[in-house]
Amino acid sequence: MKFSWISEKILSEIGSILSQVDDKSVQVLVDELVKADRIFVSGLGRSGLVARSFAMRLMHLGLKVLVVGDITTPAIAKNDLLIAISGSGETPIIRHVIERSKESGATIFLITSKSDANTISLSDQVIVLPNVSEPILPLRSAFEASAYILLDSAVIMIMDKMNITQQDMMKRHSNLE
Repeated sequence: MKFSWISEKILSEIGSILSQVDDKSVQVLVDELVKADRIFVSGLGRSGLVARSFAMRLMHLGLKVLVVGDITTPAIAKNDLLIAISGSGETPIIRHVIERSKESGATIFLITSKSDANTISLSDQVIVLPNVSEPILPLRSAFEASAYILLDSAVIMIMDKMNITQQDMMKRHSNLE
């Protein structure tokens, strides 16, 4: 197989997933992110890596963001937002995080690939990134790739909404590297 063929197939696969996302649902995500007192992100495995990457970008925007499971993460509360990223939408730990966040009065925004996931009923908002029928990407990693692009798109929308430049964001970039 040639790289050019594989990369075309990957981009097509991700494009077919993202084309099914409603613009309004992404705008709701952006609005929720901007109005939240604090944003908590949660995910496991590859979804967790996407969540952590998104947290970094939110910090660059100047938003108050925390990663669930980090030792310095405080209690979630009312007026906070949980972004839960779970391909299956049924990971027991993610379900527990959603349940505890809901009990605390936080708003829950779930990003999943399953429109019938058992955590959807517990969530206030949901974006479904559906699986494709014949994926080229291994082990459903199209979900994480699509989630990454979705969330970076939300970052760009927040930049536009809040008039934040890349130079503004760079001022918050780590200087300890």
